[in-house]
Amino acid sequence: MKCRYSITLVAFALLPVLVAAQRTVLRGGVRDAATERPLAGAHVRVKGTQLVGATNADGAFELVLPRPRAVVLEVSNVGYAGEERSIAAYDLATGEPILIRLMPKPVDLPEVTIQRPAPEVVYQRDDLHVGDYLTNDEGVWILTYDRPKLVHRENEQGKQVFRDGRLHLLDTNFVEQGSVRLPTDVCRLRHDAAHRVIVEGVRSAWVAAWVQGEVKLDEISLKTLHEQVLPWTDSISGHLLGSNFDATFPAFEHFAFDVRERGSRSICTVQDDFRMELFRSQYKYMSGHDKVVAMDLALETGIDAEIIAGYMTGFHKHIYFKPPYAPLFVVGDTLCVFDHYKERIRRFLPDLSVVDEVPITYHRERTWKTRLLQDRRDGTVYAVFARNMRTWLRSVDVSTGKLGPERALDHPFPEEVQVHDGHAYFIYRPFGSLQHRTLYRQRIQ
Repeated sequence: MKCRYSITLVAFALLPVLVAAQRTVLRGGVRDAATERPLAGAHVRVKGTQLVGATNADGAFELVLPRPRAVVLEVSNVGYAGEERSIAAYDLATGEPILIRLMPKPVDLPEVTIQRPAPEVVYQRDDLHVGDYLTNDEGVWILTYDRPKLVHRENEQGKQVFRDGRLHLLDTNFVEQGSVRLPTDVCRLRHDAAHRVIVEGVRSAWVAAWVQGEVKLDEISLKTLHEQVLPWTDSISGHLLGSNFDATFPAFEHFAFDVRERGSRSICTVQDDFRMELFRSQYKYMSGHDKVVAMDLALETGIDAEIIAGYMTGFHKHIYFKPPYAPLFVVGDTLCVFDHYKERIRRFLPDLSVVDEVPITYHRERTWKTRLLQDRRDGTVYAVFARNMRTWLRSVDVSTGKLGPERALDHPFPEEVQVHDGHAYFIYRPFGSLQHRTLYRQRIQ
């Protein structure tokens, strides 16, 4: 009996040695066949089993085989052709590392269609329409209304007035910070040279500001708005920039007002030569009596009789008359006048000295909407085009006059398009929809 127990104990003692003797460690490495560079992360699998390993940073691997018999290794790595290697039992017994080389192979990826994000909703209400809006450093100011009414005075045919209007301020995340009901019927939002928001009403106007957590309105007269605020469109250090633009005359002057010296200096004069010739030619077709009246007025006012004749005949109301369009934008430290009648961007330094003139041609395209927009964040100027219900923007390089790529807006017939911080903002309501007028924005950069 004692002998039998002794034999059993010996057998148990030898069992780990016997098991270890049956196991075999397979060592090897995986390299790039073209460069001999070690491949890290390559998968090494014993075919027909679940035994798998991966190479380390040096491209080496180890697999513990339960029995010392011939095996087939499957080796794979992203970007390389797979490899199968048969390992004989004799090779396992020698313990020599196995070197496997993989050939590079291009990876075929499925086709992917990249679509730009759809326009995002900035402001939408089920009970209010968006009538107008402006963006500045405080956020997005939105004029809303319940229903509009049309003014039918002879000189204001088709003019829209908003009743029961409210002014809202959204932060940069489009979260409403506050709102205020407007005292009377209003027409639109304006801004001054500092880009502060002004509400133009029917009988007065209000400068809006965000003060101590509330939207505050400071009333000004319409005369002050039109004669002292709106003529100034921008500013540079120590100067206000503006013009004496008149929608009834085919010429105007850009000038700068020195705030300290309280004096103005001319920047340049813009004139539509073709329409100016038509304007002045009206004198030739007047009756003798009217010509005498025009000459008498010229003596009294010092204004050329042909200019007076153009107004006497009402040429500014004629179908052939169009107000001149040549805006001034400050781009970096340069004043840029887009003179479409000379087909030039006329550039000036802050001291109003002339830099140069850059040729432009985009205004010749029939699809141009006679409108330029500026992104005040980076100074980029965009030309607005429209065709087949679609509107798109193209940046204008003020140093060369060349246009950038087209940036089409997704919704047809967008209204009140503006640009701010690389996005186009616009008002839109689907045709025939019950949706109220909604403010959207769409990335254009």
